[in-house]
Amino acid sequence: AGAEAGTERAHEARRATPLRDTLLESYGGVVEVKHPNSLWRRDLVYEEKGMRLEVRPMTPDDDQREADFFNAQSVRERIMRFMGVKNKLLPQEVRQLTHLDFDRDFAIVAADRKTDQIAGIARYCRDREDASTAEVAVAVLQSYQRLGLARYLVAVIFDAAKEYGVRTLVAEILRENIPSRRLFEKVGLQAGAQKRLAQVDMDVYTYHYILPMVKPAGTEHAANPDDTSPTLVSYKVDNSRHPRSLWRHDLVFQNGLRVEVRPADPDDKVRVLHFAQRVADTGDSMAMRDLEHIDFVAGFTLVAIDTAKDEFVGVAHFHRSKDWSRLNVLTGPDYRGLGIADFLAAEVLRAAETEVVPPAKRAAL
Repeated sequence: AGAEAGTERAHEARRATPLRDTLLESYGGVVEVKHPNSLWRRDLVYEEKGMRLEVRPMTPDDDQREADFFNAQSVRERIMRFMGVKNKLLPQEVRQLTHLDFDRDFAIVAADRKTDQIAGIARYCRDREDASTAEVAVAVLQSYQRLGLARYLVAVIFDAAKEYGVRTLVAEILRENIPSRRLFEKVGLQAGAQKRLAQVDMDVYTYHYILPMVKPAGTEHAANPDDTSPTLVSYKVDNSRHPRSLWRHDLVFQNGLRVEVRPADPDDKVRVLHFAQRVADTGDSMAMRDLEHIDFVAGFTLVAIDTAKDEFVGVAHFHRSKDWSRLNVLTGPDYRGLGIADFLAAEVLRAAETEVVPPAKRAAL
């Protein structure tokens, strides 16, 4: 009986593991979640200014952008950010800010799509002794202030904190930084958080924002960062570029191969067609026919990229119309037999089980 119970527990554990996380086991590969929090990806569009800001989680690739952001800050902005004079950001400090363990900490950036410059950063860092408590901070360059950006970023932080089990957000704010004190008070109220002035030093106020265990009734998000109330009419949220950036992973193989899987950008369409043409040249005549009419808006597309070569090695796409949905999966000839096609297909089908595909359409897949 004990052996049977142990076997049943093993089966239960296996069933609890998502299919997509086990697909590569027999191929010597593992799934490495590159950005578990990439669901928070949006574009903020300022039509009157002709400006578009990409809001996304911080990545290790942001090392130089983080350094440039620090250098672009005025002396006063640095004092407000670091609670004192700081003239230089050391390489190891940059790395600490950009190479995050997203199981513990969280950082979101807003990057200007024209200049690739970071316009603002917000983050929380969990207390090493108490993981339910995290310190929160936000900084926005002066040239991007008065756009509602700081409020948006802080709202995302409050939402992410609730989503990932943070109970208390701690904000240390200089006494003279009245705009930040008002900002956190407004967003905290909107998030349904209970504010408590925990400590008052000579120059610093320490606020605790105790987050509600459940979202306030009638709200989809606690802080609703996508809110476009009258105080935020200067921009709109465009999440069409990466509608499901949650589906971002690295597939890591024992032979050193690393394949990045991510949602396709509209900018990827030419690269997808070039990939299909390469596959067609090897004798797969279906490749071009399947992929040349991909609609990046009406459908959902995942691409697989050999990170060492920056080369497309796989594409999975479904297209939905009024009455049907179609799934296409294609991998390059040199990358078959590795489980990549299985993984792409499973991810697209997993997407079909969410709001990506309306319930009425799922049976057609």
